[in-house]
Amino acid sequence: MFNILSESLHLTNFFIVSVLFLIVLTRCYTFKKIKNFWIILSVFFLVTSTYYVPSQLVAAYESKIANYNPDIVNKNKTHYLHVLGAGYSLDPNLPATSQLSPTTLARLVEGIRIARQLPNYKIITSGYYNYGLESQASVARRAAIELGIPSEQIKQLETPSNTAEEVAVFVDQFGTQKKVIVVTDALHLPRAIMLYQKAGITAIGAPATFQVKKEPNDYNGFTFPSYRSVSLMNAYLRERLKYWKDSL
Repeated sequence: MFNILSESLHLTNFFIVSVLFLIVLTRCYTFKKIKNFWIILSVFFLVTSTYYVPSQLVAAYESKIANYNPDIVNKNKTHYLHVLGAGYSLDPNLPATSQLSPTTLARLVEGIRIARQLPNYKIITSGYYNYGLESQASVARRAAIELGIPSEQIKQLETPSNTAEEVAVFVDQFGTQKKVIVVTDALHLPRAIMLYQKAGITAIGAPATFQVKKEPNDYNGFTFPSYRSVSLMNAYLRERLKYWKDSL
């Protein structure tokens, strides 16, 4: 239930409902009496819909986990690269790489990039069955093979439907003594690392995608309100809410 509510949470819906509510209030009260509510809503809209605040919050959160550094890895050990799932579409007319969502594919590519730097590794794909058909873990496994990874180097976790379950199933199948590298989005990584810590594993983070990328000549100040900025802020708030829930 929490996952359904968190996925449906969006600031756009909040603004629409708030405006409609205030319009209804104007039929019962004078504008002067509800003026402060309009001001608060307007300021909140500007803060969340212009680029500066959302980008600063997201960039700070994405930098909480350092980029993967191959120099800190003990190459004499076998490392388990857990590539977390992020969606797929099971279209038999497409290669496996095209059936994965862009986010899942980016995570898998990063996992493979790291695997090629390690003499001993296992790639772990995860994700449950969609409508009783082939699982996301299986499609990701096929995609990894298409990208040159030997099939014997890949393990599947085919039952998890969210991050907490992915970590729990990994621990059930492989225990807590493995050397784990978690591959996922930079915004998602703090929660994934926290869940592994709760399970008794000190995992290494490997961010695969970033919501905020700053080029040297980018303008990082205030901009006109945009849906992209609202979506960025929404992604940040949703991830922080899920972190709070999973940390309990």
